[in-house]
Amino acid sequence: MGKFKARLFGSAFSAAMLGAALATLTAAPANAAATCTSAVTIYSDGSHTVHAVVPGVSGGASWNPGECHLSEGSSGAGVKAMQRGLNSCYGAGITADGQFGPKTRAALIAVQKRIGVSADGIFGPNTRGAMNWMAFNDSGPMNCRYFKYA
Repeated sequence: MGKFKARLFGSAFSAAMLGAALATLTAAPANAAATCTSAVTIYSDGSHTVHAVVPGVSGGASWNPGECHLSEGSSGAGVKAMQRGLNSCYGAGITADGQFGPKTRAALIAVQKRIGVSADGIFGPNTRGAMNWMAFNDSGPMNCRYFKYA
């Protein structure tokens, strides 16, 4: 019985250590870029009369240039906000379905070339900071304009 308990304890201990090692290996680094899981509202020039809906991080500083990244394979409200921006301000003609696929990537690369940022097909702080977004006020859509980010 003693050998059985020792083997059982040894196996349980080994499994626990393996699990801890795997958790350590698969944990995201503290400085990893967040994905834009939400569509957030930002305001122009500090007023609350003109706004745009842009990709952002839910619960985070929504317009922080270092925290929002989208790439092929991303999905959700953040991708949909980006797709709508590409369509409304740059005539991309893509479906705003919240799925970042090859057509969205190609449209983003075309816009990146047009606005003079690295055409890598990744929506990050440089692209977001250079893009125009559809502006809205209480009456509805206005036009495309640059929204300064913090």
